[in-house]
Amino acid sequence: MAWQIRLMYWGSVITGGLVIGIIARGLMMAKFGTRAPVRFDLGVSLIVSSILGPIIWALRGWLDPMLAHSDLSLLSISLNTFLIVAGIIVLRRLIGFEHPTGYGGQTPEDAPEPRLKRRLSGGIGSEILRLSANDHFVDVATTAGQETLRLRLADAIAEMEPVRGICTHRSHWVALSAITGLERENGGKVFIRLSNGDRVPVSRKYRSGLEMAGWIERDHDLPER
Repeated sequence: MAWQIRLMYWGSVITGGLVIGIIARGLMMAKFGTRAPVRFDLGVSLIVSSILGPIIWALRGWLDPMLAHSDLSLLSISLNTFLIVAGIIVLRRLIGFEHPTGYGGQTPEDAPEPRLKRRLSGGIGSEILRLSANDHFVDVATTAGQETLRLRLADAIAEMEPVRGICTHRSHWVALSAITGLERENGGKVFIRLSNGDRVPVSRKYRSGLEMAGWIERDHDLPER
């Protein structure tokens, strides 16, 4: 292929791969959140390769005058695409662009409990999803319901170790494992959606942490709070 044709080909493949990857990642994030990295990465790889593979097959047969579609194996191209995409996704996770990094670690049953659960009446067997400041109290949302504790938000967050979480607002902290998606409203307001259906506001001050975790694109304009 001439260099102009090669430029068109690779530009189309890379652009298509990025767009499909963003869509696939959004679908898997809505389904699994950060709780199942293996299924998340496998799902993204399958979606991207099943769509991008046929696109590559069509472009090769269309742009390369030396080839016909009958000379190209769609199955082989799709398999190679899957392996390349999966390799990129695994590498991104291992070097820290995805949360959690890596595929090992403790299961929820083996992980040590946060100290804050000892303060809850129904702490055993429940998972803490969200902490919200309420004057001199903290509302603690769990899989079993909600309780209010007389405690500063900063102290409550400190007692959540080793649970991985993030502040989305000066008055709100959420467990990363509880996040299932992102919602936007007219006017630019952004909310994190949790597994129990709660919607937690996101402010500009705290969006960098969510950007690093991959939940928000860097060019979104969030309201100041």
